[in-house]
Amino acid sequence: MQPSLPRKYSVVTFLLAVLFSLLWCTGGLSSVTGLRARGYVIVPAPRQVELGARDVAIGNSWSVEVQAGVDGFAADWLKRWAGELAGLRFEGGGGGRIILRVVPGTVSESGDPALDRQGYRLAVFPDSVVVTGNSAQGLFYGVCSLVQLIRRDTGVAWSLPECAITDWPDLELRFAHKDTKLHQELPQTLKRHFDWLALMKVNCVAFDLDDRFEYPSHPAIGIPGAYTTEQMQDFSRYALQRHIQFVPDMQSPAHFNWALKHPQFAGLRSDGNNYQACLCDEDAIRLIQDLYADLIEATPGVEYFHMAMDEVYYAGICEKCGRQYNNENRSLAWAEYVNRMYPWLTERGRRVLAWVEYPLLPEHIRLLPRDLIDGVLGDNRAFVDAENEIGMRQLIYTSMQGVELLFPNYFPATYRGDEVYGRLDAARKTIIEGRRKAPRAIGSFAAYWDASGPHEEAAWLGWATVNQYAWSTATPSLDQHVEDFFDFFHGRNRPDMTAVYKMLIEQARFFESGWDRVPSITRGPSYGNSEGKGVGTRRYDYLLPPPGLPRPGDLRLESSFSDSHAALIDSARVMLGRNANLRSILTRSTATVERNRYSLEVFLAVAGMAEYFIRTVITMADAEGAVRRAAESHAGGDFASAGYSLARADRLVAGHQGWGREFWGGFKEVWERSRYPKGRSVDGREYVFVGNDTKDLWADRTPDMEFMVAPFARIGLDRWRVALAARAGEYARAHELTIEMAPAERQDN
Repeated sequence: MQPSLPRKYSVVTFLLAVLFSLLWCTGGLSSVTGLRARGYVIVPAPRQVELGARDVAIGNSWSVEVQAGVDGFAADWLKRWAGELAGLRFEGGGGGRIILRVVPGTVSESGDPALDRQGYRLAVFPDSVVVTGNSAQGLFYGVCSLVQLIRRDTGVAWSLPECAITDWPDLELRFAHKDTKLHQELPQTLKRHFDWLALMKVNCVAFDLDDRFEYPSHPAIGIPGAYTTEQMQDFSRYALQRHIQFVPDMQSPAHFNWALKHPQFAGLRSDGNNYQACLCDEDAIRLIQDLYADLIEATPGVEYFHMAMDEVYYAGICEKCGRQYNNENRSLAWAEYVNRMYPWLTERGRRVLAWVEYPLLPEHIRLLPRDLIDGVLGDNRAFVDAENEIGMRQLIYTSMQGVELLFPNYFPATYRGDEVYGRLDAARKTIIEGRRKAPRAIGSFAAYWDASGPHEEAAWLGWATVNQYAWSTATPSLDQHVEDFFDFFHGRNRPDMTAVYKMLIEQARFFESGWDRVPSITRGPSYGNSEGKGVGTRRYDYLLPPPGLPRPGDLRLESSFSDSHAALIDSARVMLGRNANLRSILTRSTATVERNRYSLEVFLAVAGMAEYFIRTVITMADAEGAVRRAAESHAGGDFASAGYSLARADRLVAGHQGWGREFWGGFKEVWERSRYPKGRSVDGREYVFVGNDTKDLWADRTPDMEFMVAPFARIGLDRWRVALAARAGEYARAHELTIEMAPAERQDN
């Protein structure tokens, strides 16, 4: 007989569960779960836990036993991650036993076979641990919980709580979105991501890769060094072994400039706009189907295909469509295109997802295939009601990163003049509300967009949070989940990461809000926006004016950065101290965290970019102050001191520029350590860079990483120094002085 623990239920237990649900619906419990109170963590937190009174000591002498018919991968995974997370090696030889088995029907609480298939039961006894899955996937998830549950105590002692855990998900599909269309990750980075996502029971990855794949049918589209079909197939097999669907998410027919930028496809553009393909052009349809086919071949064994369809602003505007361009015909063109592509994909064995949204009208949802999965369940009640009426299933969509620069607004912040609650709390509430209004929702989608160039090391908390509440909507509180995640991801010997994230948000928002937004001098007008062609066409640059220059003769400032940006300068001086504190915490912690140290190095780079901005502001103010002192010295007849102050202004800026160049080199090394160099050339092939005719994405302003420092270059400090040197030279000649300016630097581009 296999060991088991009794499951006890009572009226008191039921009433407590009701109270728990009420508290959850009003914002979450303030207390912690029993597991955390005992010092144990599992992410996502399990649904049902019965704790015994004792902790069970385990050790290297324990053995792993796999019952007949169980895939050996689960045992390999257990041994690997018990070692990596806790330093424990199950070598056998006289200790307890860990028994892995698959028994269909062990967990049946959900009433949905698709959810039960992922269920498991984990029982811990004084001399054994039994992990039972309803299926191989359920067993794998039980093992993922077990390796997280192991607690390393002092010395070489490890423990588990005596317990019985019964667990299954609320939502069948739990997507993490990897948007890599503006960068390309190293293969080992992708596999590391699959490993950690699998540990958190994520079972779908939407891979938004655009031209980062070779596309054998149209090789001109793939960037130099794009992933090959063989590499993608390897990624797919690696993910599937970890019960992750590696789902192609191909941006088309809008956001399609990655293909339409090439001259040979110019005729397929909608109204000449490289942002979107003409929905009524047979050659455009064939091109997209060719690319679909390439991606299907590259992802064997995968059940799903995401055909995108988001922000098709100009559906039917192409003259080839032959109908008047209005709201109804635009919606019909969108629906007809989906109905054209849907059967093509299903005939090739894929279940199809799409962003069912504008410009589609709610009354046209009835025209869509019922088995289409809407990947973006939204707030439009008419849309939701129409989808529910035809039985369409949905993903509850939440965005963990939009267009914030440097770091997402995970926690409450002031953003673009508004107070935002924070993406984590919004995600939790979105999933709660989504399950209420769309009872047949099939999954969740944790989007993390690449548009503003964030690093994916900042994505983990967002992915984990959406996945937590997709797995178990009712527990735990958001506060506990965040701390559970940090314990899991970085280990117990980590800093207060919640405080670190809040400091990173503060620094990133100061960086973003501190720049002036001015009409662009680097990009021309766009084709239009969501409201139509020719609407909202102006683009904007981030910019600050340089310090004022001294007037010839009396050296008074011609203009004043310090006067026009006094509040910014005052804030920068305060932020410099806060930034130093943040960098100190991160620097210290990179030497002490148990795992995922690279994330902290990336965060240190984010803090460094904020510091670069802060120091730029302060340096320009200080340089301008030196010019003011030069004017005061001149007015007092002390020409030598005036000359010294002019040189001082120049050396302040020159020193800052030298520091900035050194910082930028280090920043790029850290940022791209997990990636290929952005915009690289490979084997003589050059990266083709053409701007998007409609969108203006910050990370797509340059083919390389220079978009991040382009605002600094626009200030024109090199040009300012040249002009200052010329005026200092005139002043020196007029007053028979020698003014030693800093060595000349190269001109800004």
